[in-house]
Formats: sequence, C-alpha cells, structure tokens
Amino acid sequence: MLTEEQKKKYLVSPHLCPYCGSGEVSVGKVTLDVNRTAQYISCGQCKKRWMNIYALTRMEEDEWDMRRREVKPKEKK
Repeated sequence: MLTEEQKKKYLVSPHLCPYCGSGEVSVGKVTLDVNRTAQYISCGQCKKRWMNIYALTRMEEDEWDMRRREVKPKEKK
C-alpha cells in the first residue's frame, strides 16, 4: 500500500508511477459516475495499477455559446 507521503508526491508528479517512480505509465478508460470521475492508470515497469480520482473544482461558461447568443438574426427587408 502507498503511504500518504507517496500519494502526495504522486499528486505533484502524476506522470510518474507512485510505486516505482517510472515514467512508463499508461492511461486507461475514464469512468463517469454521478459523484465521481476516475481514470485507470498502470505502470509498464512494475505492473501496478491505480485510479486517478477527479473532482469538480470550478465551472466556466462556454465562451462560444455566449458569442452565439450575441449574434442577432438579420432583418428581412
């Protein structure tokens, strides 16, 4: 099992395996749930597997959508 220190180190360098430190990591499928989003990760060196868990931290409006609403239809003559 990973220690809390190893987990914190991984969050700073998620491109390296938290078990062996190898950069030979592969990302797998993303699973979506109502309460969480997770991505499966594996290491080609030590063959360990783990999940990255993602959290919603903010939202932004879609600028394209905002511009689209500003476009007014042409008037018919």
